[in-house]
Formats: sequence, structure tokens, C-alpha cells
Amino acid sequence: MVTPLEVVRVGMEREFVVIEREDKFGQTVLSLATEEVTMFWHRMRQLSEEDVTVYVKVESANKGGLLVKYGPYDGFIPVSQFGSQVTPESMESLVGYDLPVKFLEINEDTDRLVFSNKRASSMSAAGMQGYKIGDVVEGVVQSIKPYGAFVDLGGITGLLHLTQISHQRIMSVDKILKEGDKLKVMILSHDRDRGRVTLSTKKLEPNPGDMLTNPQLVYEKAEEMAELFKARVSAAETQSRTDDSTGDQMAAETYVY
Repeated sequence: MVTPLEVVRVGMEREFVVIEREDKFGQTVLSLATEEVTMFWHRMRQLSEEDVTVYVKVESANKGGLLVKYGPYDGFIPVSQFGSQVTPESMESLVGYDLPVKFLEINEDTDRLVFSNKRASSMSAAGMQGYKIGDVVEGVVQSIKPYGAFVDLGGITGLLHLTQISHQRIMSVDKILKEGDKLKVMILSHDRDRGRVTLSTKKLEPNPGDMLTNPQLVYEKAEEMAELFKARVSAAETQSRTDDSTGDQMAAETYVY
């Protein structure tokens, strides 16, 4: 049990939430817990939007899935969201262990956190073997979120963020994409440590806004546009190395003279 003196001390600066401007004694009532809870849920939404892999501790198992703990909150992994290494028969043996997961549902009103071990497992380095940054791959839209779309690349799930769909501004993802849509995307980045694959159709547009007006053209020209993208990146890297080399040489000459 933590005592109040271990949480706040004289001279310490902390943020509080005002829960009562004036009680019956004329004092303002503040809450530190309310602020911390608010920050916790804000962080959960941020991690979900960034599609980050986190670890949860397995508390118990039932027929529906695993009951887990993330921070101070209870969570759940449905039986349908296990990775291939987990089976309904082996669930009980996982109690007490930590599992990598990604967020499926965050409901602050009901304190509900639902996770997917399958999505986290599919992001492993082995799953990305053979893919390189700039590669064009075909995928199927798995789910739509306010911040983008999750795309199944054949056992690997990547995030096509709202800002990476088109050069034109998009207000609502579900106006452009639907679950089950087949599309071509470019691998934009792969963060193995955080288990995150980011995708782009924006980089494949022959003209800004083509994903909104003529997505089929984007898919037809995808490989061609990807090669142009790789060429630009390569040229930029070469120029950067040249500039660094020139700078080092000038610095050496300045030192000599």
C-alpha cells in the first residue's frame, strides 16, 4: 500500500483535476488519480493508433480466451486472436507469462481493453522475411479505423495511415476504403522492435489525388512509381554521403592551412 507522503511531497509540482471547486469547508478538492487515469487512456489510444506491440501478463484462462493485465487494468484476448503458437488446449499453460499483443478495442467508459496476440505475432521478423522498404505488395483491407486501415498482406498486418493514403487531404477513411477491398501498397517502414509495419499508397500515386479519383490507375502504375521512389531515395542517400565527404575534406583543409 502506498501512503500519501510517498505520492506527493512538499514542494513537488504535479497536475491535478479539480473535482469540487469548494466543499463545505470552503476548500477546493483536487484529484491526482483522475488525472493519472485520463493520461493512461490517452496513452492507450496513442499506442493503438501507432499500432505498437505491448506486453500483457496472463492472469487466467477460460473457454473464451485469456484474461490479462496491462498496467492497472484488466484486458482480454479472445480465442480467435491467438497466434499460431497458442491453441485452446495450451492456454492454461500460459498463466503467469507475458505475451506480445496489439490493441483491438479500447473503451474508456467500460474500462475495456481487448487485445490480439495473432496480430502481434504476425509482425515478427520472420514474417517480414523477403520484404524490403519500397517493395509493392498486394493486400486486403482487414479493418477500418478513424486513423487509417489495417491491411492483411498474407499473414502479416500493416497499417495504412490516414496521411499515407493520398496526397490529397482525406477526412474519413471509410469513404475511400472498405473492409475486404483488395489493393496494392508500398512497404514504407518496418520497426521490428515495436512490431510495426507501415504502408503507403500515397507514394504510388502518379498524380496527387489519384487514390480518390482513380485508384485502379494507382495499382496499375504501382511498381513503376515504387521504382521511381527507390531511385529518389538512393539519389538522396548518395548526395548526403557526397556532402558529408566534401564537408570532411573542407574541414581537414581548413585545419591544415
